[in-house]
Amino acid sequence: MLNYKSILKRKPAGPTRTIKALAAADCPEHPFARVLVLLMSEAIFALLVIVLNFVFREVYMDVFITQTSLDAVVPREQYVDMWAVGLRFDAQFAYYMMLPGVFVAIFGLLGPAFFKLCMKILGTWFTLCAFYLIVTTIANIHVLGATGLPLTAAQLSAFFDAPLSHLWAYSSDFPIFFDCLITVVVTGIFLGLWQRFTTIFSTSSLWKNENWTNWLLCLTCFFGLMWTSVQSSITTSDPLTPRHALISEYPMVNFIVMNAPMSIYYSDAHEMLAHPEQTQTH
Repeated sequence: MLNYKSILKRKPAGPTRTIKALAAADCPEHPFARVLVLLMSEAIFALLVIVLNFVFREVYMDVFITQTSLDAVVPREQYVDMWAVGLRFDAQFAYYMMLPGVFVAIFGLLGPAFFKLCMKILGTWFTLCAFYLIVTTIANIHVLGATGLPLTAAQLSAFFDAPLSHLWAYSSDFPIFFDCLITVVVTGIFLGLWQRFTTIFSTSSLWKNENWTNWLLCLTCFFGLMWTSVQSSITTSDPLTPRHALISEYPMVNFIVMNAPMSIYYSDAHEMLAHPEQTQTH
């Protein structure tokens, strides 16, 4: 028989715990504040992309320069150029990825339900962006090591035409399982950091009370980041082009300047980067 007294004495279940890294962002009451929180979550994404590309570029430099004979001949100032010019390409990539989110953020004006929906859309989009960045970077490292040339748009297109057959063919030469594991782990960490920083930012007292001075300052900072990141002729006197990656007489140094997605985007410039002596004579 059931012991009803023991059942009644049981303590009620405690509140459901949510993993902090995946906690939902707070929804401000004011419509404009909701839009700002969404926009600032994009700024957090952009900064994380730049940090991630910083780490990837360090891997490139370690694998293809520091641990090779190039380390003895590449001038020290070209290391600085790789970081400085590479940062411009990283910012431009972040801009392209942020741009769709600006239009999504506008729907935050419509109410809390739309704010939550926009946050889910942005989270999904940024996850896909991070996944693409990580996958293309790993593939680019393998291609650079095997051929001495970066991954191209044509190679990427050929892979998507028959992904399973390509993966099967590459599995004998490259650690596909290890690559997949790294991709999943790094993408998860990236998404967790974005979610956590966005949640912390959304709980700020800045959004609790109406404060148009600080709100407009935040909006100015966000669009200042967008303005700087686009690297176009409208925003800078030195608009970014593939020729900026031509910083050395050594092709591998030039290839490392761009992150993998931008290198794929500028596939037509690989020939120029591979033959700097011909470019300089012209």
